[in-house]
Amino acid sequence: MMRLLMIWLDICLLRAGPQDLPASILLKWLALLAYALVAFGVSVMTISSSAALAITFIDIALLAGFTGLILYWSGRPERFNQTLAALSGCGALLGLIAWPLIHHITNLQAQGGPQGLSALLWLVLLAWNLVVVAHIVRHALSVSFLTGMGVSVLYFIVSIYMINKIFYQYV
Repeated sequence: MMRLLMIWLDICLLRAGPQDLPASILLKWLALLAYALVAFGVSVMTISSSAALAITFIDIALLAGFTGLILYWSGRPERFNQTLAALSGCGALLGLIAWPLIHHITNLQAQGGPQGLSALLWLVLLAWNLVVVAHIVRHALSVSFLTGMGVSVLYFIVSIYMINKIFYQYV
């Protein structure tokens, strides 16, 4: 297990790629579970638990769907398990880093305090998340980093749009 955590950390630090993970269905599901738990934990700090649960499910469906779609279109569907395990495992790690920062920002908002530095740190973490996704996509699709970044930004935009469209339409 420690070896897997080190691979995910190395992917987050751009020293490894999704191909360094085992092509295991079980690993994919465990990584998705970790991602779901962290995403729910982060979300529940700012919204109700039922809303956080709904957004977590939507997020996972979008991540899996988008991953499957780009791999299918690129003719590399056999890379699905490793790519999704990399995206969800790295997402869980970055979410764990974001967790205390979001907690701090939430407390500052409640107290009416300044959020400048915290907001800047949040933007840096968001940018790094985009870079990590671009890195994973680059390896999964065998494309340039710039193309991977384009896909990463596209995923981010589609994800935000779909979560807002699906979830907030019913709230």
